[in-house]
Amino acid sequence: MITKPTVFILGAGASIPYNYPSGKELVSQLISELSNKQLLFQLCSKLEFKTEEINNFSNALKFSGDYSIDAFLERNSEFMKLGKMVITLKLIASENTGILFSGGKDKWYGDLVNELKSPALSDFKNEVSFLTFNYDRSFDHYLFVAINNSYGISDRECAEVVNTIPIIHLHGQIGKLPWQNNNDGGRPYDNEYKAYRTIIDSLSQHSSISALNLSSAVHDLKRISAQIKIIHEADIDNDVEFQESHRLLDNAENIYFLGFGYNDDNLRRLKMADLSEEIVVKTQTGEKSKRRLILGTTYGLGEAKKAHIKSITNDKIYLGAPSRKILEFINNSVAFE
Repeated sequence: MITKPTVFILGAGASIPYNYPSGKELVSQLISELSNKQLLFQLCSKLEFKTEEINNFSNALKFSGDYSIDAFLERNSEFMKLGKMVITLKLIASENTGILFSGGKDKWYGDLVNELKSPALSDFKNEVSFLTFNYDRSFDHYLFVAINNSYGISDRECAEVVNTIPIIHLHGQIGKLPWQNNNDGGRPYDNEYKAYRTIIDSLSQHSSISALNLSSAVHDLKRISAQIKIIHEADIDNDVEFQESHRLLDNAENIYFLGFGYNDDNLRRLKMADLSEEIVVKTQTGEKSKRRLILGTTYGLGEAKKAHIKSITNDKIYLGAPSRKILEFINNSVAFE
């Protein structure tokens, strides 16, 4: 278990071992599938987006040279609804519980979650939180399923336990999971999700999908896609999730970046440069000041990028070996204490 206040910050690289694309791969897939009129294009048409809008979006994204769909949409708000929808459709297609729990040399969820478990459920108390810039719910779902099956408890009991661990999606998510605190009942983690499947089935020449069911599916997917947040600078100081993330970071003794791309805007929004290097902790004899531990993975990052990260964060983050992916980083650098 983790008894010292600890924050894990997840970037797109955290989800890659679980069948999700990196930010750059997602942009490439969107451009290819829309420009070649593949399934994604057809789904968008069924979801009441005009052909001209889809083509304009695809061309603008292609010739922008952007590697991040988020960055592109921040500057091109006229494509906001379509952009959120294509993100939603691509990520729902990747939802597969079997993949989360199947073998794979780079999969790390299990190693981390096992460190959170206690011998008895009554002792399950962790001072840990997760800040994620990802829209997908793969880690959330893995945590719930693993705890549920490890202790043989009901979904309701498991929800009470897992909800004690903050998982903050700073840019929103493609629908709350059924166990997460929500007002609409949530959406299961499933690429056979009813509304998504209904839209796909409606493309068939022999489709028997009624107009009412199709309309309901369209409404549901639009509602889900609207839960994605494209953050603008003006929003940060008033954004509830970012306010809570700043509180958690201020109180953390240990902070770990996993699969993070260290985008300048994201680091600035987390206020990493302003974070104090020392933190006051309680001991048996009183209080003392200690240096805050901030580490991060750097797989695939060059020396120039690492130097830039150090510069814009006032050298707050100790960057790990570039050859280590998340799993190796966890096993060698994370203090589970």
